[in-house]
Parts: sequence; C-alpha cells; structure tokens
Amino acid sequence: MRKNDLLDCIKLAKSWELKTHVTSNGQIINKKIAEELVLSGLNYLQISLDGFKEKTNDAIRGKGTYKKAIKSIKEIKLAKEKLNSDLKLSLTTVVTDENIDELLDIVKVAEDFGLNEVSFNPYNLDTSYMKDKNYENSEFWVKGKNIEKLKQVCNELIQIKKNKGIVGSSFFMLRTMPEYFEKKSKFRKGICLAGFSYIYIKPNGDVDVCGKGPSLNVRNKSIRSIWYSLNFAKTRLKIAKCNRPCLMLCFPRIFFHDYSRLI
Repeated sequence: MRKNDLLDCIKLAKSWELKTHVTSNGQIINKKIAEELVLSGLNYLQISLDGFKEKTNDAIRGKGTYKKAIKSIKEIKLAKEKLNSDLKLSLTTVVTDENIDELLDIVKVAEDFGLNEVSFNPYNLDTSYMKDKNYENSEFWVKGKNIEKLKQVCNELIQIKKNKGIVGSSFFMLRTMPEYFEKKSKFRKGICLAGFSYIYIKPNGDVDVCGKGPSLNVRNKSIRSIWYSLNFAKTRLKIAKCNRPCLMLCFPRIFFHDYSRLI
C-alpha cells in the first residue's frame, strides 16, 4: 500500500547502519518490486505461508494467496542472485488448528528453496484489541486431540532446530506453544518484556505498546525522551500487571532462572 515509503524507510535506516526486517504476505511482489526491495539494502524478509498445501494455505489466508506467496519467493531469489545480495529470505507461519499436519512439510519447503529459516507463531485470539474471545468457536484455535499432535510436532521442530538450525522460533516458543493452546485464558508463562525490549510507532507517529500507551508522539518528542519518560514508566507498570494470555514473538517472555544465566 505504501511501497515507496517503505523503501525510503529501509534506505534511511541503512544510512544509520540499522538492521531492517520486513514481513510480507508476498501478494504483490513481482520482478520489479523484488529488485527494488533487494536494492534498498533490506537485511531480512519474511514471507507468510500458512500451509504446505495450496488448499490449506488459501483456506486460512484467502484464495490465490499460496501461488502468489510462492511466486514472490522465487522472484526474490532471482533478484538476490542477479544483484549479488546477501538478503536473508525466510518463511513465517501462524500455527492453527488447520495446519498442524503440515508444519514439518513447511520446514521442508524452506529447505528446498534454500531459505534462511522458518518461524512458527501461535494463532493469537486474545489481544488487547479484541473484546469478544471464544476459544471453542474459533476455527483456528488448536484444541482437542490436536493438542497432543502439536506437542509431538513441536518436539520434532526442536530437534530440527538443534540439528539444522533452520527453525527460527525460540526453544521457549516451541516448548510452550502446546501449553498456550491447552490452557487458553489461564495461560501464564514467564515475564513479559513488552515495553522493556521494544517500542512500536504507528504511521501517525503515536507510540504504543500492547494498547497500553504511553500516548506520546515522536513528532513532538524524541524516541529517547519517550523511552525514559514518566508516561512510559506508567505503561511498563500496566504491562507488569497484565494478566491476559500471550505468546507473541514481539512480546518475548523469560523465566528468572533463564535471565540469571545471562548476567
């Protein structure tokens, strides 16, 4: 929707020697756009693929999305080769009740294409932007006998990650995902680092973390001053008191014993 703005942002970030990472559904990436992305200096590009089978992916993401995603991968690979780029191309997959049987096959897709990695993220029903939450009626929430199947798949993904490294999801994510789906609203795990590890800036300049503020704008204040502001401190307190289930990659969680090994 804002391709030129995106390319400008990547180029600006590169001029500041920052790493750049874009996730795309790949629906409009043709030869021209692929070459523009590669020439921009982009470091990491993830393409969304939610099914090994076209039927599965399109049932989740919409008709025709599978072929377009695969085409975008091919176009990026050709552009990388043509322009001698070291851009890291990967897949990202949302784990749902519909695609558990195909997760290991999606890893094979990444291997066959020679991609950098594939990351698996659990379907998130319970966000701060959704008031009505019904786990049993959600077609994508993993439930019933598929919980045990997911445990087996996650164990296999852990072994693949140990042996080949192509699985990008953390060990914590892979070990915890079945419990997240099984416990639903009762899921609690680790310490949420949202607001402590990252900051989100909306297109209009507003800063927000998980829908909890701090209600400041980068057009009026520097990112540094916002980060250390009293308003952001209040936002972090709200996050510390948050009790909703969450296992999103952008909101990493840790255990005290894991943290103790790092310091």
